[in-house]
Amino acid sequence: MNLSGEAAGLIAVGLLFAFMLASIPVFVAMGLAAFIGFAITGEFEQSLRSFAQIVWQSSSIFELVAIPLFIFAGLLSEQISAGRDLFDVAKAWVGRVPNALGVATILACGIFAAISGSSIATAASIGVVSIPLLLGERYSKAQAGGFVAAGGTLGILIPPSIPFILYGVITETSIGQLFMAGIVPGLIMMILFAVWVTLSRPRIVEERAPSWSERLAATRKGVGILLLPVVIIASIYTGVFTPSEVAALAVAYVCALGLVQRRLTLRRFIDAGLATTRTTAMLFMLIVFGQYFAHFLTFEQLPQALAQWISSFSSGPLVTVTILIIAYVLLGVFLESAAMLLISVPIFLPVAESIGIHPIVFGVFACIAQEIAQIHPPIGINLFTIHGISRIPIWDLAKGTFAFLVIQIGMLYAVYFFPQLALWIPQHMMTR
Repeated sequence: MNLSGEAAGLIAVGLLFAFMLASIPVFVAMGLAAFIGFAITGEFEQSLRSFAQIVWQSSSIFELVAIPLFIFAGLLSEQISAGRDLFDVAKAWVGRVPNALGVATILACGIFAAISGSSIATAASIGVVSIPLLLGERYSKAQAGGFVAAGGTLGILIPPSIPFILYGVITETSIGQLFMAGIVPGLIMMILFAVWVTLSRPRIVEERAPSWSERLAATRKGVGILLLPVVIIASIYTGVFTPSEVAALAVAYVCALGLVQRRLTLRRFIDAGLATTRTTAMLFMLIVFGQYFAHFLTFEQLPQALAQWISSFSSGPLVTVTILIIAYVLLGVFLESAAMLLISVPIFLPVAESIGIHPIVFGVFACIAQEIAQIHPPIGINLFTIHGISRIPIWDLAKGTFAFLVIQIGMLYAVYFFPQLALWIPQHMMTR
Protein backbone atom coordinates (compact mmCIF):
# COMPACT_ATOMS: atom_id res chain seq x y z
CA MET A 1 0.00 0.00 0.00
CA ASN A 2 1.58 3.27 -1.17
CA LEU A 3 0.15 6.66 -0.20
CA SER A 4 1.37 10.18 -0.73
CA GLY A 5 3.54 11.61 2.02
CA GLU A 6 0.98 14.16 3.19
CA ALA A 7 -1.81 11.58 3.36
CA ALA A 8 0.41 9.15 5.27
CA GLY A 9 1.43 11.93 7.64
CA LEU A 10 -2.19 12.80 8.39
CA ILE A 11 -3.00 9.12 8.95
CA ALA A 12 -0.05 8.81 11.35
CA VAL A 13 -1.22 11.86 13.34
CA GLY A 14 -4.74 10.40 13.47
CA LEU A 15 -3.36 7.05 14.63
CA LEU A 16 -1.32 8.79 17.32
CA PHE A 17 -4.40 10.35 18.90
CA ALA A 18 -6.41 7.13 18.45
CA PHE A 19 -3.74 5.15 20.29
CA MET A 20 -3.61 7.70 23.11
CA LEU A 21 -7.40 7.65 23.46
CA ALA A 22 -7.05 3.87 23.80
CA SER A 23 -4.80 4.53 26.84
CA ILE A 24 -1.64 3.37 25.09
CA PRO A 25 1.42 5.13 26.60
CA VAL A 26 2.37 8.23 24.63
CA PHE A 27 5.88 7.06 23.70
CA VAL A 28 4.49 3.74 22.39
CA ALA A 29 1.75 5.59 20.49
CA MET A 30 4.33 7.84 18.79
CA GLY A 31 6.53 4.90 17.81
CA LEU A 32 3.64 2.82 16.44
CA ALA A 33 2.14 5.73 14.52
CA ALA A 34 5.46 6.53 12.83
CA PHE A 35 6.22 2.88 12.10
CA ILE A 36 2.80 2.33 10.49
CA GLY A 37 3.18 5.59 8.58
CA PHE A 38 6.45 4.42 7.05
CA ALA A 39 4.91 1.05 6.23
CA ILE A 40 1.88 2.42 4.35
CA THR A 41 4.10 4.63 2.19
CA GLY A 42 6.10 1.61 1.08
CA GLU A 43 9.12 2.63 3.16
CA PHE A 44 9.18 -0.35 5.52
CA GLU A 45 12.95 -0.83 5.29
CA GLN A 46 13.42 2.90 5.76
CA SER A 47 11.39 2.71 8.98
CA LEU A 48 13.67 0.01 10.40
CA ARG A 49 16.86 1.86 9.46
CA SER A 50 15.51 5.16 10.76
CA PHE A 51 14.41 3.67 14.06
CA ALA A 52 17.80 2.14 14.86
CA GLN A 53 19.62 5.30 13.82
CA ILE A 54 17.34 7.69 15.72
CA VAL A 55 17.34 5.62 18.92
CA TRP A 56 21.11 5.85 18.97
CA GLN A 57 21.39 9.50 17.94
CA SER A 58 18.64 10.88 20.19
CA SER A 59 19.84 9.00 23.27
CA SER A 60 23.51 9.95 22.86
CA ILE A 61 23.14 13.74 22.66
CA PHE A 62 25.47 15.18 25.28
CA GLU A 63 23.19 18.13 26.12
CA LEU A 64 20.61 15.68 27.47
CA VAL A 65 22.91 15.05 30.44
CA ALA A 66 21.56 18.30 31.89
CA ILE A 67 18.04 16.85 32.23
CA PRO A 68 18.66 14.23 34.96
CA LEU A 69 21.11 16.56 36.72
CA PHE A 70 18.67 19.48 36.97
CA ILE A 71 15.88 17.09 38.01
CA PHE A 72 18.18 15.63 40.67
CA ALA A 73 19.10 19.11 41.93
CA GLY A 74 15.42 20.01 42.19
CA LEU A 75 14.47 16.84 44.01
CA LEU A 76 17.42 17.18 46.40
CA SER A 77 16.28 20.75 47.11
CA GLU A 78 12.86 19.36 47.92
CA GLN A 79 14.39 16.77 50.25
CA ILE A 80 16.34 19.40 52.23
CA SER A 81 13.23 21.60 52.62
CA ALA A 82 14.57 24.42 50.45
CA GLY A 83 10.99 25.29 49.52
CA ARG A 84 10.22 26.09 53.17
CA ASP A 85 13.24 28.40 53.41
CA LEU A 86 12.29 30.23 50.22
CA PHE A 87 8.69 30.62 51.34
CA ASP A 88 9.80 32.01 54.69
CA VAL A 89 12.04 34.57 52.97
CA ALA A 90 9.32 35.62 50.55
CA LYS A 91 6.75 35.88 53.34
CA ALA A 92 9.08 38.01 55.45
CA TRP A 93 9.80 40.53 52.69
CA VAL A 94 6.32 40.82 51.16
CA GLY A 95 5.06 42.51 54.32
CA ARG A 96 1.45 43.69 54.59
CA VAL A 97 0.40 44.02 50.96
CA PRO A 98 -3.12 42.64 50.33
CA ASN A 99 -3.08 38.84 50.18
CA ALA A 100 0.58 38.88 51.23
CA LEU A 101 0.67 35.13 51.85
CA GLY A 102 -0.53 34.47 48.30
CA VAL A 103 2.04 36.87 46.86
CA ALA A 104 4.76 35.14 48.91
CA THR A 105 3.63 31.83 47.40
CA ILE A 106 4.07 33.16 43.84
CA LEU A 107 7.50 34.66 44.64
CA ALA A 108 8.67 31.47 46.34
CA CYS A 109 7.55 29.46 43.30
CA GLY A 110 9.48 31.79 41.01
CA ILE A 111 12.69 31.45 43.02
CA PHE A 112 12.38 27.67 43.37
CA ALA A 113 11.73 27.48 39.61
CA ALA A 114 15.21 28.95 39.09
CA ILE A 115 16.64 25.95 40.94
CA SER A 116 14.69 22.91 39.80
CA GLY A 117 13.60 23.55 36.19
CA SER A 118 10.52 21.45 36.96
CA SER A 119 6.94 22.61 37.30
CA ILE A 120 5.92 19.59 39.37
CA ALA A 121 8.83 19.89 41.80
CA THR A 122 8.14 23.61 42.23
CA ALA A 123 4.44 23.14 42.89
CA ALA A 124 5.01 20.22 45.28
CA SER A 125 7.83 21.83 47.27
CA ILE A 126 6.09 25.17 47.80
CA GLY A 127 2.61 23.69 48.07
CA VAL A 128 3.44 21.44 51.01
CA VAL A 129 4.44 24.52 53.00
CA SER A 130 2.08 27.22 51.73
CA ILE A 131 -1.29 25.51 51.25
CA PRO A 132 -1.91 24.72 54.97
CA LEU A 133 -0.95 28.31 55.84
CA LEU A 134 -3.16 29.76 53.10
CA LEU A 135 -6.16 27.70 54.19
CA GLY A 136 -5.49 28.69 57.81
CA GLU A 137 -5.57 32.38 56.83
CA ARG A 138 -9.11 32.11 55.37
CA TYR A 139 -8.11 31.79 51.71
CA SER A 140 -10.56 29.60 49.80
CA LYS A 141 -9.53 26.17 48.53
CA ALA A 142 -9.64 27.50 44.97
CA GLN A 143 -7.30 30.35 45.89
CA ALA A 144 -4.86 28.28 47.93
CA GLY A 145 -4.57 25.52 45.34
CA GLY A 146 -4.75 27.84 42.34
CA PHE A 147 -1.93 30.08 43.57
CA VAL A 148 0.45 27.13 43.97
CA ALA A 149 -0.60 25.29 40.80
CA ALA A 150 -0.18 28.42 38.68
CA GLY A 151 3.01 29.53 40.45
CA GLY A 152 4.47 26.09 39.84
CA THR A 153 4.24 26.59 36.08
CA LEU A 154 6.98 29.22 36.35
CA GLY A 155 9.33 26.22 36.62
CA ILE A 156 8.85 25.71 32.88
CA LEU A 157 9.85 29.23 31.86
CA ILE A 158 12.37 30.59 34.37
CA PRO A 159 15.80 29.00 33.79
CA PRO A 160 16.90 26.33 34.20
CA SER A 161 14.02 24.73 32.32
CA ILE A 162 13.71 21.08 31.32
CA PRO A 163 11.36 21.97 28.40
CA PHE A 164 13.95 24.43 27.05
CA ILE A 165 16.51 21.61 27.02
CA LEU A 166 14.07 19.39 25.10
CA TYR A 167 13.24 22.18 22.67
CA GLY A 168 16.92 22.95 22.13
CA VAL A 169 17.67 19.30 21.35
CA ILE A 170 14.70 18.96 18.97
CA THR A 171 15.43 22.16 17.03
CA GLU A 172 19.23 22.31 17.49
CA THR A 173 18.89 25.71 19.15
CA SER A 174 21.35 26.94 21.78
CA ILE A 175 20.08 25.78 25.18
CA GLY A 176 22.00 28.56 26.94
CA GLN A 177 20.29 31.20 24.79
CA LEU A 178 16.91 29.58 25.41
CA PHE A 179 17.53 29.72 29.16
CA MET A 180 18.32 33.43 28.93
CA ALA A 181 15.30 34.02 26.67
CA GLY A 182 12.98 32.80 29.40
CA ILE A 183 14.14 35.28 32.06
CA VAL A 184 12.24 38.44 31.05
CA PRO A 185 8.95 36.70 30.09
CA GLY A 186 9.23 34.60 33.25
CA LEU A 187 9.71 37.62 35.49
CA ILE A 188 6.88 39.50 33.78
CA MET A 189 4.57 36.56 34.24
CA MET A 190 5.56 36.20 37.90
CA ILE A 191 4.80 39.90 38.47
CA LEU A 192 1.43 39.63 36.69
CA PHE A 193 0.58 36.57 38.79
CA ALA A 194 1.48 38.48 41.97
CA VAL A 195 -0.60 41.50 40.91
CA TRP A 196 -3.61 39.30 40.26
CA VAL A 197 -3.17 37.64 43.65
CA THR A 198 -3.23 41.03 45.40
CA LEU A 199 -6.49 41.87 43.59
CA SER A 200 -8.18 38.54 44.40
CA ARG A 201 -11.06 38.60 46.85
CA PRO A 202 -11.41 38.37 49.73
CA ARG A 203 -8.40 40.69 50.17
CA ILE A 204 -6.67 39.57 53.33
CA VAL A 205 -4.20 41.92 55.03
CA GLU A 206 -1.74 40.67 57.64
CA GLU A 207 -2.25 42.09 61.13
CA ARG A 208 1.40 43.11 61.45
CA ALA A 209 4.38 43.48 59.17
CA PRO A 210 7.46 41.37 59.93
CA SER A 211 10.15 43.29 61.78
CA TRP A 212 13.56 43.90 60.24
CA SER A 213 15.10 41.40 62.63
CA GLU A 214 12.62 38.74 61.44
CA ARG A 215 13.35 39.56 57.81
CA LEU A 216 17.10 39.32 58.33
CA ALA A 217 16.74 36.06 60.26
CA ALA A 218 14.67 34.50 57.45
CA THR A 219 17.16 35.75 54.85
CA ARG A 220 20.15 34.34 56.74
CA LYS A 221 18.40 30.99 56.98
CA GLY A 222 17.60 30.93 53.25
CA VAL A 223 20.66 32.65 51.82
CA GLY A 224 22.28 29.36 50.83
CA ILE A 225 19.49 28.32 48.51
CA LEU A 226 18.85 31.92 47.39
CA LEU A 227 22.36 32.13 45.93
CA LEU A 228 21.91 29.08 43.69
CA PRO A 229 19.66 30.77 41.06
CA VAL A 230 22.16 33.63 40.88
CA VAL A 231 25.01 31.18 40.31
CA ILE A 232 23.07 29.28 37.62
CA ILE A 233 21.98 32.34 35.62
CA ALA A 234 25.30 34.22 35.96
CA SER A 235 27.33 31.16 34.91
CA ILE A 236 25.28 30.63 31.74
CA TYR A 237 25.05 34.34 30.86
CA THR A 238 28.79 34.90 31.14
CA GLY A 239 29.63 31.67 29.33
CA VAL A 240 31.71 30.39 32.24
CA PHE A 241 29.85 27.07 32.18
CA THR A 242 27.63 25.28 29.68
CA PRO A 243 24.09 24.29 30.79
CA SER A 244 25.25 20.70 31.37
CA GLU A 245 28.16 21.86 33.53
CA VAL A 246 25.87 24.21 35.45
CA ALA A 247 23.50 21.29 36.09
CA ALA A 248 26.35 19.28 37.63
CA LEU A 249 27.38 22.34 39.67
CA ALA A 250 23.78 22.70 40.94
CA VAL A 251 23.76 19.10 42.18
CA ALA A 252 27.08 19.54 43.97
CA TYR A 253 25.93 22.86 45.46
CA VAL A 254 22.64 21.43 46.83
CA CYS A 255 24.46 18.39 48.24
CA ALA A 256 27.00 20.62 50.00
CA LEU A 257 24.25 22.89 51.31
CA GLY A 258 22.25 19.95 52.61
CA LEU A 259 25.28 18.54 54.42
CA VAL A 260 26.19 21.90 55.95
CA GLN A 261 22.60 22.37 57.15
CA ARG A 262 22.53 18.73 58.32
CA ARG A 263 19.32 18.09 56.39
CA LEU A 264 20.64 15.71 53.72
CA THR A 265 20.75 12.09 54.84
CA LEU A 266 21.70 9.00 52.85
CA ARG A 267 18.03 7.96 52.76
CA ARG A 268 16.94 11.29 51.31
CA PHE A 269 19.77 11.22 48.78
CA ILE A 270 18.72 7.75 47.61
CA ASP A 271 15.03 8.73 47.46
CA ALA A 272 15.87 11.74 45.28
CA GLY A 273 18.05 9.55 43.07
CA LEU A 274 15.33 6.95 42.57
CA ALA A 275 12.73 9.62 41.75
CA THR A 276 15.17 11.19 39.29
CA THR A 277 15.73 7.83 37.61
CA ARG A 278 12.00 7.24 37.14
CA THR A 279 11.37 10.71 35.76
CA THR A 280 14.41 10.64 33.48
CA ALA A 281 13.50 7.21 32.08
CA MET A 282 10.03 8.50 31.18
CA LEU A 283 11.42 11.64 29.52
CA PHE A 284 14.08 9.76 27.55
CA MET A 285 11.49 7.32 26.19
CA LEU A 286 9.41 10.31 25.10
CA ILE A 287 12.49 11.92 23.52
CA VAL A 288 13.52 8.81 21.56
CA PHE A 289 10.08 8.01 20.16
CA GLY A 290 9.22 11.69 19.76
CA GLN A 291 12.30 12.14 17.57
CA TYR A 292 11.29 9.07 15.56
CA PHE A 293 7.78 10.46 15.03
CA ALA A 294 9.19 13.88 14.12
CA HIS A 295 11.59 12.25 11.64
CA PHE A 296 8.65 10.56 9.92
CA LEU A 297 6.65 13.80 9.69
CA THR A 298 9.67 15.64 8.27
CA PHE A 299 10.40 12.79 5.86
CA GLU A 300 6.85 13.07 4.52
CA GLN A 301 7.02 16.92 4.58
CA LEU A 302 3.77 17.25 6.54
CA PRO A 303 4.94 20.29 8.61
CA GLN A 304 5.83 22.20 5.45
CA ALA A 305 2.50 21.31 3.86
CA LEU A 306 0.68 22.40 7.02
CA ALA A 307 2.54 25.72 7.04
CA GLN A 308 1.54 26.38 3.43
CA TRP A 309 -2.09 25.45 4.15
CA ILE A 310 -2.34 27.70 7.19
CA SER A 311 -0.69 30.57 5.29
CA SER A 312 -3.21 30.25 2.46
CA PHE A 313 -6.10 29.85 4.89
CA SER A 314 -5.31 32.68 7.32
CA SER A 315 -5.65 36.36 6.46
CA GLY A 316 -2.46 37.40 8.27
CA PRO A 317 0.16 36.54 10.90
CA LEU A 318 -2.16 37.45 13.79
CA VAL A 319 -4.69 34.87 12.63
CA THR A 320 -1.91 32.28 12.30
CA VAL A 321 -0.70 33.00 15.85
CA THR A 322 -4.27 32.66 17.12
CA ILE A 323 -4.61 29.32 15.33
CA LEU A 324 -1.39 28.13 17.00
CA ILE A 325 -2.67 29.23 20.42
CA ILE A 326 -6.01 27.45 19.92
CA ALA A 327 -4.16 24.33 18.74
CA TYR A 328 -1.94 24.34 21.84
CA VAL A 329 -4.91 24.84 24.18
CA LEU A 330 -6.69 21.90 22.54
CA LEU A 331 -3.56 19.72 22.70
CA GLY A 332 -3.35 20.52 26.41
CA VAL A 333 -6.69 18.77 26.87
CA PHE A 334 -5.22 15.46 25.70
CA LEU A 335 -1.47 15.55 26.28
CA GLU A 336 0.98 15.85 29.16
CA SER A 337 3.20 18.89 28.61
CA ALA A 338 6.45 17.13 27.65
CA ALA A 339 4.65 14.92 25.13
CA MET A 340 2.86 17.97 23.77
CA LEU A 341 6.19 19.73 23.18
CA LEU A 342 7.77 16.74 21.44
CA ILE A 343 4.76 16.21 19.17
CA SER A 344 3.93 19.84 18.39
CA VAL A 345 7.28 21.51 17.78
CA PRO A 346 8.20 19.56 14.60
CA ILE A 347 4.75 20.39 13.20
CA PHE A 348 4.31 23.99 14.38
CA LEU A 349 7.86 25.38 14.10
CA PRO A 350 7.72 25.59 10.27
CA VAL A 351 4.37 27.35 10.61
CA ALA A 352 5.86 29.83 13.09
CA GLU A 353 8.91 30.45 10.89
CA SER A 354 6.63 31.08 7.90
CA ILE A 355 5.27 34.19 9.67
CA GLY A 356 8.69 35.35 10.80
CA ILE A 357 8.85 34.04 14.40
CA HIS A 358 12.45 33.49 15.51
CA PRO A 359 13.18 29.91 16.70
CA ILE A 360 14.21 31.21 20.14
CA VAL A 361 11.00 33.25 20.40
CA PHE A 362 8.97 30.23 19.39
CA GLY A 363 10.78 28.22 22.07
CA VAL A 364 9.50 30.69 24.67
CA PHE A 365 6.06 30.61 23.00
CA ALA A 366 5.95 26.81 23.15
CA CYS A 367 7.04 26.73 26.81
CA ILE A 368 4.34 29.24 27.80
CA ALA A 369 1.87 26.98 25.97
CA GLN A 370 3.22 24.14 28.10
CA GLU A 371 2.49 26.20 31.20
CA ILE A 372 -1.12 26.38 30.06
CA ALA A 373 -1.20 22.60 29.64
CA GLN A 374 0.14 22.16 33.19
CA ILE A 375 -2.98 23.77 34.73
CA HIS A 376 -5.48 23.09 31.95
CA PRO A 377 -8.17 20.58 32.92
CA PRO A 378 -8.60 17.68 32.63
CA ILE A 379 -4.97 16.53 32.18
CA GLY A 380 -3.08 19.41 33.85
CA ILE A 381 -0.41 17.65 35.87
CA ASN A 382 -0.05 20.50 38.37
CA LEU A 383 -3.72 20.14 39.27
CA PHE A 384 -3.18 16.48 40.12
CA THR A 385 0.05 17.28 41.98
CA ILE A 386 -1.71 19.82 44.21
CA HIS A 387 -4.70 17.53 44.63
CA GLY A 388 -2.36 14.77 45.77
CA ILE A 389 -0.73 16.86 48.51
CA SER A 390 -3.80 18.80 49.66
CA ARG A 391 -6.90 16.79 48.64
CA ILE A 392 -8.43 19.98 47.26
CA PRO A 393 -10.99 18.91 44.61
CA ILE A 394 -9.77 19.16 41.01
CA TRP A 395 -12.73 21.37 40.08
CA ASP A 396 -11.81 23.89 42.79
CA LEU A 397 -8.23 23.89 41.57
CA ALA A 398 -9.37 24.46 37.98
CA LYS A 399 -11.48 27.43 39.09
CA GLY A 400 -8.53 28.85 41.01
CA THR A 401 -6.24 28.74 37.97
CA PHE A 402 -8.63 30.24 35.39
CA ALA A 403 -7.37 33.84 35.74
CA PHE A 404 -3.78 32.63 35.46
CA LEU A 405 -4.65 30.84 32.21
CA VAL A 406 -5.92 34.14 30.80
CA ILE A 407 -2.63 35.84 31.80
CA GLN A 408 -0.62 33.07 30.11
CA ILE A 409 -2.62 33.34 26.89
CA GLY A 410 -2.02 37.09 26.96
CA MET A 411 1.73 36.42 27.35
CA LEU A 412 1.67 34.27 24.20
CA TYR A 413 0.48 37.29 22.23
CA ALA A 414 2.97 39.55 24.05
CA VAL A 415 5.92 37.35 23.07
CA TYR A 416 4.76 37.41 19.45
CA PHE A 417 4.20 41.18 19.26
CA PHE A 418 7.30 42.05 21.31
CA PRO A 419 9.93 39.40 20.43
CA GLN A 420 12.67 41.43 22.14
CA LEU A 421 11.18 40.29 25.45
CA ALA A 422 12.77 36.95 24.63
CA LEU A 423 15.67 38.02 22.43
CA TRP A 424 17.23 40.95 24.29
CA ILE A 425 19.24 38.99 26.88
CA PRO A 426 20.38 36.21 24.47
CA GLN A 427 21.61 38.89 22.04
CA HIS A 428 23.83 40.37 24.74
CA MET A 429 25.06 37.24 26.51
CA MET A 430 28.57 35.88 26.26
CA THR A 431 28.95 32.45 24.68
CA ARG A 432 31.41 29.71 25.22
